[in-house]
Amino acid sequence: MELRDSPTTFISYARADELFARRLYNDLAAAGVEPWLDRYDIPPGAIWDAEIQRALNACCAVLIVVGAASVASQNVHAEWNYADALGKKLIPLIVERLEPERIPYRLHGPNWVVFAGVDYATALAALIAALPITAPANPAAAPDPNNSPLAAPVESDPVAAAAVWKRGNAAFHDGDMSGAMRAYTESIRIAPDRPEALIHRGMVLYEQGRYDAALADFNLAQELDGSIPLLYNNRGVAYLALKQPAQALADFEEALILKPDYANACYNRAAAYMALGRYRLATDSYTRAIEINDRVPLFYNSRGLSYAALDEHDLAVEDYERALALDGDYVQAIGNRANAYANLGRIDAALADYDRVIALDPEHYLAYAGRSEINWCRGDYSRATLDASTVIGLRPDFHGGYALRALAYWRRGKPGEARQDYKRAVELEPAWRAADTASVYLTICRDDALRAVGELLE
Repeated sequence: MELRDSPTTFISYARADELFARRLYNDLAAAGVEPWLDRYDIPPGAIWDAEIQRALNACCAVLIVVGAASVASQNVHAEWNYADALGKKLIPLIVERLEPERIPYRLHGPNWVVFAGVDYATALAALIAALPITAPANPAAAPDPNNSPLAAPVESDPVAAAAVWKRGNAAFHDGDMSGAMRAYTESIRIAPDRPEALIHRGMVLYEQGRYDAALADFNLAQELDGSIPLLYNNRGVAYLALKQPAQALADFEEALILKPDYANACYNRAAAYMALGRYRLATDSYTRAIEINDRVPLFYNSRGLSYAALDEHDLAVEDYERALALDGDYVQAIGNRANAYANLGRIDAALADYDRVIALDPEHYLAYAGRSEINWCRGDYSRATLDASTVIGLRPDFHGGYALRALAYWRRGKPGEARQDYKRAVELEPAWRAADTASVYLTICRDDALRAVGELLE
């Protein structure tokens, strides 16, 4: 069983046109079309890129909401180009009058439906006539026809319940956990014999850090239907948060028995292996996720981390670069590549990557920490101090900032400040109490840094 319907009609849009896209989705769903929209149909706990690709594969028609924002959107272009390569029917929906030359030439053709400047109901009727009707017309199928709660049904109403939990999905993706909780709870009330909203509400509880309550919802869902891969995947994530990787691993394996091509479960299974220190198995599981879907940057970045854990930094760099080929501004991959370069002794390349991370994300404290270590190793103790102070300002609970600033102060002839900072580093991370355990946190000029640590500990 899948947690979503079998959609026929994918809606591709830019965020600036989200209100129109959501209105359209509601009207199509009520008319018996089975549309797909990321905000409604990607469940909590799923990987967005993988779900979007899966939906594009499943749908026979792709509606492209065409306006200035979508013409400029790389994501919208990627979606309809992928759909075009698969031979899907492309239907541009003109919601803003643009000069013809601004609209990509592949979208020019007989399938246009014009909404800009015309009666919405008339344009909608023309669109519906061109789409497959695969469900009975039912106003209750619309996730958000208005803001009033549905009356309690005499019997379980799975159609209305699905509409309400999709509204919960939209709230979840908007970061509105209270709204998501209300919608999922309402969906459970409408159809108490259905598991979907319980699984989704479990992820709200997970996001709130209420892991035991999340497990309770997942367990109730399992009692209703134990054949849902997403249930086991999400419960496994909750077990990981509770630092119970063995139980998590069992759930990810169950998800993969039910759905062998479940890329997200392969990815999460790898995370469980990482938590267990079984890095080679983690690498193999990340590789399986990539075999299922090779267009997700996160998969390559994470496999790079598993290679790094195995001290195979050249392979890690290759994976970070694969991730960056898919997303050129993927900050985590750039930062991880910087760390790998540092481990390989490619210090100039590492410094360039740390600088780039900071340019993209000025609050990325780990990039400042990496740059501080490089500056320290180069003897630029003033800059090392400045970067370490920035780390402390951004993350006052991070031990590395204090340790790095202590080392810089020590070399600058400020023993009082150095020992005060180092004492704080030890309070936050006991590994700094001895040079041999502190070595795990020092990469670039480890021997020199450890000598300084030894001096500080005397």
